[in-house]
Amino acid sequence: MRISDTQFSQMMLQSLQSNNAGLGEVLQQMSTGKRLTKLSDAPIDSIKLLNLEREGQALDQYRNNISNVKTTLSSQETYLDAANESLKSMRDLVLWGANESLSEDDRIGIVTELESLRDSLVSTFNAQDEEGNYLFSGTQTDQPSLVAAGSDYVINGNNDKRVVTVAKGVTMESNVTAGEILELGGDNIINRIDKVIAEFKQPTAAFHDEVNSALNAVDATLSNVLEAMTTIGGRQNNLDLLENSHSENKLFVDKVSGDLEALDYGEASVRLNNYISALQATQASYMKINELSLFGQL
Repeated sequence: MRISDTQFSQMMLQSLQSNNAGLGEVLQQMSTGKRLTKLSDAPIDSIKLLNLEREGQALDQYRNNISNVKTTLSSQETYLDAANESLKSMRDLVLWGANESLSEDDRIGIVTELESLRDSLVSTFNAQDEEGNYLFSGTQTDQPSLVAAGSDYVINGNNDKRVVTVAKGVTMESNVTAGEILELGGDNIINRIDKVIAEFKQPTAAFHDEVNSALNAVDATLSNVLEAMTTIGGRQNNLDLLENSHSENKLFVDKVSGDLEALDYGEASVRLNNYISALQATQASYMKINELSLFGQL
């Protein structure tokens, strides 16, 4: 079969292009250290790798969510601990103030301390995070938890929970609310303390009733605070377990991904040398054959 010069040139060109493409692919693989540089390199392995990448991204998001929830819960726990101390001090002061033999100066001092503790409690439940969101206002984080309404305080915001996904199919409540801690049968601890303060300033026939009511309100609120702190502690423990599990899963995903896409440099070096040799041989053959002519044989 006769091969024309045009056919010969096309064959040589196709060979050069094929070897150049192979050489470029090997060089790209060796420069990145990755065996898979495009989907067509190994379709099945590439699909596995894409699935692993999605799994890794999901695990990173879960860990980020867990970190945010833990930060919020830790902040709330700190403020609840402060509220717990304030309430215990209030209880001691109310008991002391119930002593009818106290002097006027003693009673004034008790009133002053109770007012300070009341303001501290209001400040605690109106605490905000670094972004200005109110911690205890449920999902209405742009609203303070407690607001003054005339001579009383009313609980603002709502009792809804901020739910965050922390694992596949697993959610976690990231907050407790002022309502679930401070509400007492249509009233709240702040107003009960204000009423007993008024009795300490100017006693009436309802003095003992207001003292007992205030003590009961403090005890109930203390119980709510301790229950909320216990709940937060349980959530923190669960989040720690989930975070450790996600970290281990991420290590596994990274290892499998690395094994799938990692380049075998020994094998790549052999292919590199083969492509270089093939290119050199093709070029040399083309030069030799191209120099041949009938006149050179005469």
